[in-house]
Parts: sequence; C-alpha cells; structure tokens
Amino acid sequence: MNKPVTRRHFGGLMASGASLAVLASTGRLAHAEDRVRLIWWGNPERDKRTYAVVDLYQEQNPDVTVDPETYSWGDYWTKLATQAAGQNLPDVIQMDYRYIFEYARRGQLAALDGFMGKQLDLGDFDQNQLDSGKVDGKLFGVSLGANSMSHVYNKALLDQLGVTLPDPTKWTTDDFSAMGNDLKGKLPDGMYFVSNFGGQENMLETWMRQRGKALYTEDGKLAFDVDDMTAFWEHWYKMLEAGLTPPADIQAQDTGKMEEMMLLTKHSLFDFLHSNQLVAAQKLSQDELGMTMIPNQPGGKAGQYMKPSMLISMAETSPDKEAAARLMNFFLTDEGANDILLIERGVTGDASIRKHIAPKLTPTENKIIDYLNVAATWVGPLPPPPPKGAGEIDRAIEPAWQAVAFKQKKVDDAAKEFYAFCQQTLERS
Repeated sequence: MNKPVTRRHFGGLMASGASLAVLASTGRLAHAEDRVRLIWWGNPERDKRTYAVVDLYQEQNPDVTVDPETYSWGDYWTKLATQAAGQNLPDVIQMDYRYIFEYARRGQLAALDGFMGKQLDLGDFDQNQLDSGKVDGKLFGVSLGANSMSHVYNKALLDQLGVTLPDPTKWTTDDFSAMGNDLKGKLPDGMYFVSNFGGQENMLETWMRQRGKALYTEDGKLAFDVDDMTAFWEHWYKMLEAGLTPPADIQAQDTGKMEEMMLLTKHSLFDFLHSNQLVAAQKLSQDELGMTMIPNQPGGKAGQYMKPSMLISMAETSPDKEAAARLMNFFLTDEGANDILLIERGVTGDASIRKHIAPKLTPTENKIIDYLNVAATWVGPLPPPPPKGAGEIDRAIEPAWQAVAFKQKKVDDAAKEFYAFCQQTLERS
C-alpha cells in the first residue's frame, strides 16, 4: 500500500494575488515546506494508527508534508533494498534489529547521536532500549517498543474444549505434541493444532538457543551445526506427518501477511507472533486470542529473549535530517501520538509515556504487559547482531523448508543444502 498524505493548507490564504503582493512588498519570502518520507511494514491496525499519527503531526505542523508508504513484512525488505540500491531511501525508516547492522555498516543509515538533546528528546528513555539501537558504539535506531516471541492461540476455543495451559515457563515440546495429539479430532473441520514453523526463522533461532547455541556468532559465522538444522526440520516434519500442522499446500497460503496466518484463517489453533502484534491479530479475529511462551526442548535453556520490536531510523541520504528527526521524536515522545499508537508496536521505552498511556490500555494490550512480565522471568540475553547476509538467509529458509514439506527433498539432504547455502552466503557477505 502506498498512500501519500498531503499537507493541510490554510484556507487559501496564500492563493490570492493580493496576499502574494503583500509578501513581496514586505520583502518576506514564503517558507519552503518540509517534506519527509516515512516507510514502515505493518498490518491494517498498525496502518490505521500510523496514518492517524501522521495526520496529527501535519495538523500541528502545517508546513510539513509527510509522504507515507507501508508494505507487508515480506514485501517491505525487497522494496527497501531496491530503494537503498537507488540511493532513494525514505527519510524515516521503520527498521528491524535483524537488519539495522547491515544498513548502518553500509553507510545507509544516519547516526542519531548529534540529534540527541535537540530534535530527539529522549531523556526519559530506558537505557537498555536505547542501547539496542547502537551499532559499533553509535546510535542508528531508537526502539519503538520491547517485545518477545510468543505462541498466540484461539483462547475461546481452548476454553470451550476445557484445556488449561501449563506453566508457560516450564512446558516442553513433548507437552506440546501430547496436547496436540489429545486434541486431534476434537478441533473444527479444517483446523489443525499448530501452524508449521519449519520455514520460520524466528522459531529456528529459538530452537538453537534452547540447545545452548544461536544462529550467529559475534564475528558473523553460523553458531549451530548441520545436525541442529536437521533436528529442527525433523521435528516439524514429524508434526506435519502426524497431522498436527496444516498440509503443505494449505500452509503455503500464508505468505507473511497477518490476515493469512493459519490462526486467523481458522486453519490452526496455535500460531506464532511477536507479542506487540497481538493487538492487530485480535482486531482480525472474532474469537478471543491468548498468548503464551514457546515450549522448550526437554532440559533446554531459555530460547526467548526481550528485543526491540522494531526501531525507527533515518536515512543517510535524507536531504533534511532535522525535519526527519523531528518526525521521529513525535512518534517516540509525543503524548497525543502515543494516545493513538499505545503499545501496538511494543511497550515503549519512554517512562513518562508509559505512565501517560497506562490508564488507556485495553484488555488485549494488558495481556501483552502480563505476558512480558512472565516472559521476562525465563529469557536469555539479546543475541549478537545478525551479520551482513542474515537477511538473505531469512528469506531463503521458507522455500528451503517447502521443498521438504512438499516431499521434493528428504530432511537430511535439504538440511545439508541449506546449511551450505548459509555458510556460502555469510562468506561472500
């Protein structure tokens, strides 16, 4: 979606020749308006809120035009890469922790340190959230909120079935599979126990961390081995063969848009979301949704972590960096803006804003707060920054897994091929 938003003009005041003549006679020149391009990935709920904030900003700053663009997650990074290659990045960019290091180290993002205390007034921001946007000691992005991975589920149906979930910090993949087998045959026609995550990079990372490893080392190499990759795909292939996940052709209908999630199309009871996405998902569901932690491998370590849900960054090529910084600051610290945004992008790092919006949160938003309070008791440290090439690996895992799911390749062969691809990608990057 690409929806340009035009500046609000003052009732034609500048349109008359008389007004222009007055300006000319006094020697005053009309102020050239600021124009700021803004881009984000989103969903219908995030889009609605973001457009409303843009409208509010323009009402308060009538000499500013904000040109917004929004895309789904899958389309966003392709679009951003194309714009970066053409030296045409938008001024203000919604950025992900996975990609910020690549863009910053390629010189495509502007360091924000020089705007601190000026256009960016972040004196009430949590230091750990600020630190999450630093690359090589410089600030290249500001966290728009904290979140963590989760299993989101149809709570209304689970309650109807009389199922109570175990302690979310202690349940295991064995517990999860056993629950799925117990519910098999009790779910509505066409619904399966859980979406298949064999092509989900976030779930691959959680799996590796539970095994005491990670996706990447600090020096940009793979931090797991091919046997770990094989075990991950063997697990999800067994879930597929057991009928606990949707068949490959149904699962493939989920191309990354929220409305295509297996949970929301009634094809699964459980699915995956980052905690801040619960608000948008609930808006798309007639049934009450719930959120819980991802089951751990028996005896495994904490697989999840707290991370910036997303960051807001500035393009190095921005022709008016001060105007871009002012728009960023509005999203981060303005009370009116955050009355609209609330915690849809995550729990804000600004203490004064958290206090301001607390009475305004909905029951769904309070579920996110409650979830993060629990998750915080069983999480590991923030992982090393993804290296250059990590984005290409992220985009490749889904088609690599589909070759297994559609039985075009055996698990062992596909795992070896994908592992080799990951190594080669990191080496040439």
